[in-house]
Amino acid sequence: MHIIIIGGGATGYPLAKALGPAHDVFVVDSDPLVGERFADADVEFVAGSGANPDVLRRAGVERCELFIAAAQLDEVNIVACALGSKLGARRTICFATREDLLVGGADGFHGHFGIDEIIWPEGELAADIERIIMAPGATDAEVFAGGRIEMLEYRLDADSPLVGPPLASLDLPAGVVVIAVKHEQSTSIPRGETRLEADDRVVLMGNRDGMARIRTLMAPGAGDAGTQLVTIIGGGDVGYRLAQHLDRADGIQLRIIERKRARGEMLAAKLKRALVLHGDGTDLELLENEDIGRSDVLVSVIDNDERNLLASLLGHQLGVGKVITRVSKAANHRLFERVGIDVALSARGAAVTSVVHQIDGGRASLLAILQEGQARVVELTAPAGLPPTAVRDLRLPRDSIIGTVLRAGEVIVPRGDHRIEGGDTLLVCCKDPAVRGVRDLFVRG
Repeated sequence: MHIIIIGGGATGYPLAKALGPAHDVFVVDSDPLVGERFADADVEFVAGSGANPDVLRRAGVERCELFIAAAQLDEVNIVACALGSKLGARRTICFATREDLLVGGADGFHGHFGIDEIIWPEGELAADIERIIMAPGATDAEVFAGGRIEMLEYRLDADSPLVGPPLASLDLPAGVVVIAVKHEQSTSIPRGETRLEADDRVVLMGNRDGMARIRTLMAPGAGDAGTQLVTIIGGGDVGYRLAQHLDRADGIQLRIIERKRARGEMLAAKLKRALVLHGDGTDLELLENEDIGRSDVLVSVIDNDERNLLASLLGHQLGVGKVITRVSKAANHRLFERVGIDVALSARGAAVTSVVHQIDGGRASLLAILQEGQARVVELTAPAGLPPTAVRDLRLPRDSIIGTVLRAGEVIVPRGDHRIEGGDTLLVCCKDPAVRGVRDLFVRG
């Protein structure tokens, strides 16, 4: 596939590195020095503006099958997509940094600028943080199938009932299955003989009843805590978006610390119940005076990794129950976890993996990304002609597991002898190398 990526920065670079080996990728950036980053990558670099038709022609826009605008400026991305579409690009994806660009959706932008899809990573990050906050005790949370299927991630304490025995002997609630385990820095798909250890991160999936029981098991008393005190440090796009949702949520007492006075005044005017404080979220004296340690959750979403890390460590030291931190640079993600940050999230990292999956994932729809992209949850439909086949006889790739099955509105958590039928919708957790095998298994029947 011929792919053009506008911008070789925080989004364009990992996209190009991921897509280069299997596709004909051209990266366009106005800074010639950016080309040095791609010296060892299997891509072509074109120096120039993505809003210049001549530059786009040099990148082969007339034969472009996918045009991705991921420059730092939204205006450049919009103009680039408009030109790319007009000059022959078959499909365009535009990355945005502002919520107002989503007004009218992709349909409106397609009519005016030829944009097929708009991606707002900051909005997706705010939604991820909100789900985690609303699941006390969990370090990640997702819902699928209109809320009928839930997925939760927990970090295991030494006294957790899941630590020690092999998974096959654990008395998990009916309707729940362990689909992934992160031990130190590696993620694996568990088997019956897998033993969980303290500090492992375990991902569970199941129906609503089963997951309600697992929440009681994994975080006893969390559901009885009443109102959660949530403190957000940073009132930028992510902080404001998150605050808007939490301000309307039941059981949330919200505080926001914003360094810029004008921005803080805007937040105070827009939010009805939240307390907006003017100050620096990395100021220890301020945090102590405001008794930040009482917070059940501290969310640091400053647009700077170093300040985010400092604010998070201060909150952790002052006794905050759970710390959620934004990570902008992929290289910093592991560092944040090593120093004890409970949840470190990267908006751009998830968006990049999502785009790559659109291109290489075939008929498997991407539902969730786990552990910095080491594993993912995909949705597939079993071919109509598939004869009823026991799960153990499906010959699934080793690094994959069927989490749930949707059949006629019913949610099924299958065991080895459960039969998969044609037309079933399957939610499969798999590591990256197994995605193609899982997809091909069901596409070919």
